[in-house]
Amino acid sequence: MNLKGRVVSEGDAQGEAVVLDGAFSLIGDFEASTGILTAKGHPLMGQSIAGKILVFTTGKGGTIAPFIAYEAKAAGKAPAAFLCDKADPILVESALVSGIPLLDRLEPGPVNKAIQTGQKVRIAGNQVTVEN
Repeated sequence: MNLKGRVVSEGDAQGEAVVLDGAFSLIGDFEASTGILTAKGHPLMGQSIAGKILVFTTGKGGTIAPFIAYEAKAAGKAPAAFLCDKADPILVESALVSGIPLLDRLEPGPVNKAIQTGQKVRIAGNQVTVEN
């Protein structure tokens, strides 16, 4: 399956998809030093998202999020890329500061129904390829 999106933070990436069914915050939903998802009550809590393509609806969080993203990237524990329905300003800043590719407004959408956890995803420019 091929999807097209708006490039918010440039870069090519590939990896296994981890799909969250709601908004994601680098503050409270993620541990930068380990790459572990810490979103309380989420079925994927405790799973590493380091090097994965993180798929979610939108970002949330505060102004410290870009520092957390940068710390995770420097430690090699950041997601390989962010794919979301709508990028919020904090997520945009986090992706740009840390050099993590970010695409939103994917067609066809919504993202969290087009991509499933475990699928292989490749991002090249504004093109997203999803394999089973």
